[in-house]
Amino acid sequence: MGGGLTSKKYITAASDFTDSNYIKDNIGIQTTYLNAWLLHAAIGEESSVYKGDPNGIRDALKNNKVVVTGGIIPGISTDTVTMLLAESANATHVINVSTPKGVYDETGNFVESMGIDKLIDLALKGDTRVARSSFIFDVIACKIAKRSKTELHFLDKDISNIEGAILKRKHGGTVIK
Repeated sequence: MGGGLTSKKYITAASDFTDSNYIKDNIGIQTTYLNAWLLHAAIGEESSVYKGDPNGIRDALKNNKVVVTGGIIPGISTDTVTMLLAESANATHVINVSTPKGVYDETGNFVESMGIDKLIDLALKGDTRVARSSFIFDVIACKIAKRSKTELHFLDKDISNIEGAILKRKHGGTVIK
């Protein structure tokens, strides 16, 4: 779970007081848990909020159908946290729901599918390691997806796309293999 608009507001406000990316990253991490708790409230008792070492996610998944989490370490994006947790849980695919429809290439054209190496190339161009910077998926997360052979699905908030990705059907987003 990312920090979204809440994170942006707090990090922007913090910029008036500090140039420390470490402090801004920690503020961003805290906002990811505000969002995780909100999502947990919406899902209900079959979910839980997990905060901790990625190795513990397997136990959390034994007790709940849905586990919601946030950031862990300053400088490590929620993309990387997601991939560490997915790898730890032996997930076969990860669904990334965000504002864009999916992944766009260097020329701004929407792409229905692409290989992981192409995603790594795109990520290298945009991943600055600065809090609230905007990029497709961070480089570390991409490399974890590659080594674990995890299929990635990038899509917008359209419920039919989310259902399609969950059920491993065609959807309106981008699939990375």
